[in-house]
Amino acid sequence: METITTIEGLDQKIAECHRAAAISDAALRDMFQSFNMAPVGVDLDPFSEKYLLEQMNLYQQIAGKPYKTENEAYPVDATTLEKVFPYSTQSPRLIGSQYAAIAALLSRMHIAPPARVIEFGAGWGNMALALAQSGYDVTTVDIEESFCRLVQKRAAQLDVKIRSINDDFLLSERLDEKFDAAIFFECFHHCADHRRLLRALHRIIKPGGHLYFIAEPITQKFPVPWGVRLDGESLWAIRHHGWLELGFQEDYFREALRRSGWQVTHHPTGNLTTTIWDAQVGSGTSNAIVETVRPKRNILDHLRAKLFS
Repeated sequence: METITTIEGLDQKIAECHRAAAISDAALRDMFQSFNMAPVGVDLDPFSEKYLLEQMNLYQQIAGKPYKTENEAYPVDATTLEKVFPYSTQSPRLIGSQYAAIAALLSRMHIAPPARVIEFGAGWGNMALALAQSGYDVTTVDIEESFCRLVQKRAAQLDVKIRSINDDFLLSERLDEKFDAAIFFECFHHCADHRRLLRALHRIIKPGGHLYFIAEPITQKFPVPWGVRLDGESLWAIRHHGWLELGFQEDYFREALRRSGWQVTHHPTGNLTTTIWDAQVGSGTSNAIVETVRPKRNILDHLRAKLFS
């Protein structure tokens, strides 16, 4: 494992990743395992604005640009179903991990069809399609419009109905609907203002409803309470795509949920791919939490102003 210490060194590794990707998806993933960057210690309150500023500054150094939600866009060819992830990788292990994650959620769903569920960051639609085929009333949200079109095409092929909305996570602050569950599958870690999102979700979840987090990088082994991940795959995603790749310590994640009015149950499996975090409204939750979901100014805009003033 090579620990990168400069952006120039990182760009050399990114170039090697490009060459590996031209060989195969497996070669690319092997390359991811060969490098990282050292964890950056932050001796600050992880719930403070200063801590968030430090993490977004680290992201900017790696990405070479400030973070915007538009950085998460990933145009795909929605006219064909021949290159849908994970099947496009031709990796039985990777394909199997997707099925395992879907099975892990379905086996722990506390709500039965035809309950209304909303999946944020639905991407290729693998989880949403499985839920729709199981009889759930499914709405998907994705910042990438071509993903929305792809999900619609795949749903039509399977003769199931899914509603797709082209928007970001904070649609939850504006959507005047109620759902029995909200699902985050391999996507919550792309949300910079994640505590704002957790507060906003109270608006759209019915009493007794659930938040499900599946296959998220939440582990007590993460070196800081929360922050930018510095493994090879995450560095590739940040530098090459501009995506935000966060990780969370379990203790921090529990406390963030608690402070946002949620009580969480963890279903560990020993494999992050199939680990489920199931949150419901916590006891003693006050209306004050719901009332704070519409801040006058997006905190990321505020932090950008500080960075570039």
